[in-house]
Amino acid sequence: MKILKQLIKLHKFLFMIAILFTFLSIIFNLCWNKFLAKTLDIFGDAAFFNFENSSHMISTLFITGIVVILLHTISECLSSYTCEIFAHEMRMGYVRYYLQSDFKMISKLIFGVEQSAMQNELKDVSDYLNQNLFSLMKQFGTFAVTVVFLFCQNFKLAILSIFPVIPLIIYCSFSSKVIKNYTQQCLNSKKKINGLADMILELFPIIQVYDSYRLIKSTMWENLLEWENANVRKERIYARLMSLSGVLSFVPLLLLLGFGGAMVINGEISTGTFYIFINLSGNVSGFLQNMPGIYANFRRFGASVDKLEEKLVLRKV
Repeated sequence: MKILKQLIKLHKFLFMIAILFTFLSIIFNLCWNKFLAKTLDIFGDAAFFNFENSSHMISTLFITGIVVILLHTISECLSSYTCEIFAHEMRMGYVRYYLQSDFKMISKLIFGVEQSAMQNELKDVSDYLNQNLFSLMKQFGTFAVTVVFLFCQNFKLAILSIFPVIPLIIYCSFSSKVIKNYTQQCLNSKKKINGLADMILELFPIIQVYDSYRLIKSTMWENLLEWENANVRKERIYARLMSLSGVLSFVPLLLLLGFGGAMVINGEISTGTFYIFINLSGNVSGFLQNMPGIYANFRRFGASVDKLEEKLVLRKV
């Protein structure tokens, strides 16, 4: 992950601004939910309901909603721009590696391996940066801030809504290890195909002379079938694990509806507070539900970065 650290150092200011707006978007979203909860309480309590209070809360809610939309838009734009800058720096670093190499070293390079790196590893890293980097940070930040926010609202209900997530965390830890093994099998199968393709390019004249097309075709077909089977197994296991994870993620919400509803009836909490827990519970369970997929994508990203690390010459800070 040295490359990612170097990229952050190169564009430290832009990265920090993108992170700042990401967390501002999260915080203002929670504020909007808080104002909405207060509005529900005002409308639900006839003793405090009047035109002045209701108009003030609605105007505050409206302004906060506009701010949330603006911050979300700015955050998305800055995140996309920063990720594209990072991807561009990596592409230029890859080109810079060849431009700074002498002819003797370039002549020793294997065309198939270099082409595979450009088509697979470099593309995977660029795609991950554009699709997952800030998205993952936002999901984790939303998860952490929401947990603290829920504890500040009602400690008992927060414990009740978060405690059932612990079995889900254990399950996600187990499923992540399983997905890691299947992902590694897919990468190994793909590596075999790339190695065979490289051998065909190097030995093509010999293959032509000895007419070994059938042998090569048979070997390539076996490797392709192995890669296909490995991917099919991975996708099946992934689907099963994610399906069960999705079912388990509803358990905290069902408990929250049962116990939280009873607390509202008994007058222990207001309707607005209950709304906050119902509306924001997905920020906790949803993040944990996606943990197996997040981990698998991160492992693939890390493997691709490690393969490219020696062939990226980034600008100095």
